[in-house]
Amino acid sequence: MGDDLGVSIFGITALLAILGYFIYILYYIADLYFFTPSKENVKLSAADEHLIIKNLPAYSLLSSKHKQKFKNRVSRFRANKTFIFSEQSSKDEEIKLLLSATAAFLMLGFKDYRISTIKKILIYPSAYFSTITKQNHLGEYNPQLKTLVFSAEHVLSGFENATDNLNLGVHEFAHALAFHFKKDLKYTAVKFRNGLAKMEKLLHDKEFLKRVESTQYFRPYATTNIHEFFAVALENYVETPSDFVATFPELYKIITRMLNFEEFSFHNKL
Repeated sequence: MGDDLGVSIFGITALLAILGYFIYILYYIADLYFFTPSKENVKLSAADEHLIIKNLPAYSLLSSKHKQKFKNRVSRFRANKTFIFSEQSSKDEEIKLLLSATAAFLMLGFKDYRISTIKKILIYPSAYFSTITKQNHLGEYNPQLKTLVFSAEHVLSGFENATDNLNLGVHEFAHALAFHFKKDLKYTAVKFRNGLAKMEKLLHDKEFLKRVESTQYFRPYATTNIHEFFAVALENYVETPSDFVATFPELYKIITRMLNFEEFSFHNKL
C-alpha cells in the first residue's frame, strides 16, 4: 500500500507540474498577443535602413533572415512605445529610429522582445536636471515609471562615432534590460541573471581588474558597480566586438550567452 501511495503522489505531482507548465504557456501567449494590443507598424523605408547601416555597423553583419527579423522588430518597437520630446526638432524621427534599432538589436536573441518594463521614452534636447535624483543627467532609467530618459544631443553623438565605445542609447537600455530580467522566471531570464552574476564575480577578481586597468579597453566608470560594468561592457560589445573578443574573450562569451546571440552569424565574421 505504501508503494501505491508513493506512486499516486508522484503521479499527482507530475500532473500538476505539467498542468502548471501549460497554464504558463497559455498565459504567455495571451499576454503576447491579446493583453498587449499592437499599434499599426510602419515598415522601415530605404532611408531608415540606410541610417541604421550607417549608425549600427553590426546590422550589416547579420544574415538576411536576421536582418528581416530585426527590421520587423524595429518597426514594432517604434510603433508601440510612447516617445515624448520635450522640444521638437528636425532630428526627432531619427532619434526614434536609432533608439528603436538599439532595443531591437539587444533583444534580437529573445522571443519576447517587447521589454514590458519600458512604456515611455522621454527625450530632452541636451543634459537635463532630474527632479528625482536632483542631479544633471545625460540619461537614466526609471523603473517605477517604466520610463527611459535621454539627452537628444548625446544620443546622436553616441552614434556619430560607432567605434569609440560611448553610446548613451545602449548604456541606458542595458540598465532597463537588467531590471527587466530581474524577476522573470523564463529560462532566458535566468540565463541572463547567471551571466550578470558571473560578471559581478569578475568585477571582484583582482587579476581581472588589473587587466581592465592595463588594457584601458573599458573606461574607468565601468568598475563603479555591477550595473555600470554591464552597461559599459555592452557599449563595447556593440561598438567594437572584434576588439572585445580579442581582449576579453571570456567576458565576451558571457555577454553573448546573456543575450542569446550564439546563433548569430556575425560572431563568425569577427
